[in-house]
Amino acid sequence: MSENAFKCSRLVVAAIDFGTTFSGYAYATHHDLANKPPKIHTPNWYGGSHISNKNATILLLNSKQEFVSFGYEAEDAYIEFAAEGKHKDYYFFRRFKMNLYESENLKRDTMIKDEQGKMMNAIKVFSLCIKYLKDHLMKNLYTKVSDIKDSDVAWVLTVPAIWNDSSKQFMREAALQAGIQNDSLSIALEPEAASLFCMHVPVEKEAKFTPFAVGQKYMVVDIGGGTVDITVHEVVSKGLRELFSASGGAWGGTRVDAAFDDFLSTVFGKDVFEEFKKNCVEDLVEIRRQFETKKRNIDPEKAGKDTITLPAALMEIYKSKKKIDLETGIQKGPLGNKLSITTNKLRVERSLMRGWFKESCEKTVDHVKELLKKDSCKGTSTILLVGGFSESAILQKAFRDAFPDKRLVIPEEAGLAVLKGAVLYGNNPITIVSRVAKYSYGIRVFRDFVEGVHPKEKKEMYGSRIKCKDVFAKHVTKGQDLVVGEAQSSQKYNKVEAEQLSFIFDIFTSPEEDPKFVTDKGCSHIGQLEVDAPKDGKGGGVSVKMIFGGTELIVHATEEGTGKEKKATFNFLQ
Repeated sequence: MSENAFKCSRLVVAAIDFGTTFSGYAYATHHDLANKPPKIHTPNWYGGSHISNKNATILLLNSKQEFVSFGYEAEDAYIEFAAEGKHKDYYFFRRFKMNLYESENLKRDTMIKDEQGKMMNAIKVFSLCIKYLKDHLMKNLYTKVSDIKDSDVAWVLTVPAIWNDSSKQFMREAALQAGIQNDSLSIALEPEAASLFCMHVPVEKEAKFTPFAVGQKYMVVDIGGGTVDITVHEVVSKGLRELFSASGGAWGGTRVDAAFDDFLSTVFGKDVFEEFKKNCVEDLVEIRRQFETKKRNIDPEKAGKDTITLPAALMEIYKSKKKIDLETGIQKGPLGNKLSITTNKLRVERSLMRGWFKESCEKTVDHVKELLKKDSCKGTSTILLVGGFSESAILQKAFRDAFPDKRLVIPEEAGLAVLKGAVLYGNNPITIVSRVAKYSYGIRVFRDFVEGVHPKEKKEMYGSRIKCKDVFAKHVTKGQDLVVGEAQSSQKYNKVEAEQLSFIFDIFTSPEEDPKFVTDKGCSHIGQLEVDAPKDGKGGGVSVKMIFGGTELIVHATEEGTGKEKKATFNFLQ
């Protein structure tokens, strides 16, 4: 592998990792990246007594949807407003990134709810968060390089590899609204960034992780708050080759938080817990912060009980609604044999607590098992666990138990691997030399109708000719190796009518390798491309090349005859 020489022409490479639960930024200069290992800077954020290299992904806005604060500061301010009964005048957003993964029809005018159910334009919410992190980073840089300009910085924004094309474009447009210039911004896929981090930085205390000899295969399992994002790489002479398209699911650490909420709802009753969440904001935040720390340290094997400190308000609501004291209620409840209480200390059997991790652990492990059965993934000897949730001892034990024949590597800075790796990606993105197509991609076209071959319901008169509509003109096949920077195919499209001024290409994906029509099961319309048509009358055409190997899709259209080329990115947002 080549050394991490500074490839980027900008003075600084900066990365923003926008996470479901936590977000942050990192940066490095020419000099920093010349070090071995590279020196990458992250700030310290303070949440109560907790110090972290990432901030909470929380946004507070006033009634006019104007920025008030971000992160732990936003949470603390919201608590104060709630104590004064003023919080309903504000917008309070937390854990909203998953809206992009879960949205099937993401648009520029997509709305999301805050914690109180108030609606706001999603792209504005995301852009305000990115702007805060961007401005904080620039302010930090000014203290070191007083004359630095925005144009001196190459920006990288991380996204899950399992996200679809519209979600990636959404994040780019949010970054543009935040004041980052389009030509200064690149998109990095989170598990790829983590992979680059592990290539260049010693990741274990006792020994340097060295699976990076040519021919080695390894899997990156990036487990964050919202998603589990998995890629499999092979080391080749020029960098890393993806062996199987990125996959995963919504099985991150917030599934454990949801299980904890379900537990509280079971113990206290849904009516009690809902009233507590609605009326006791400060106590709700405190018990969630307590659990955020607790869940990282729950022992995967030790018997006995662990303690959760209960807010007085929750116990009072319980007594008021249930007309009995909590100790009696717990003994009579469905979990009585696993719980005990002394004053405000709830003692919970560790076996019960470990159950809160079951869904996330089992779904992730099962998915990894299926991936390792794939022909392209056979011979994978090492699994890299990265992301904030990978620090959980319970999750680590689940992987060790499930894959005793694999080398399991958890970097010392597992929660920062994506963020710091994104800086390395921004410096030298060509380290990733090829990726695997997750879908087949194509364009909806008309073809000459062939009797006995094309279905009758697809027959349609187009001008004076009989055509077959809805044909899937394939440009890329699912599972195809896509070399970064190379056009995967070139197809010619001709004008049907002399007066035709432009071609409007509808872009579709299919989960099948050889789709026939864009109406086939599983096909999705993901966006459009418009290209000016030649002016030489009927029959004039354009040659369309699509470049799929990057983190975002690019298209080149060349007019036949003139050779005039138009480059454009796809429009995946309505």
